Amino acid sequence: METLRQDTFGLTGRAALVTGGNGGIGLGIAGGLAKAGASVAIAARDQSKTAKAVEGLSESSSEVIGLEIDVAD
Repeated sequence: METLRQDTFGLTGRAALVTGGNGGIGLGIAGGLAKAGASVAIAARDQSKTAKAVEGLSESSSEVIGLEIDVAD
């Protein structure tokens, strides 16, 4: 299978909010969006886990921030 090129799914200039993006599937989605060029906001309840997720995604050229949010409120 041909490898998907980054410019095929380019999101440069776009912004994304990923709730629950500090682990598991959400973190994978946040990473994919950042690699595609989107600015990403990770929103989750656990501030320390979110900070680690943001740090892990900091190698991408996109802006990644973490927000302490409980979407149930």
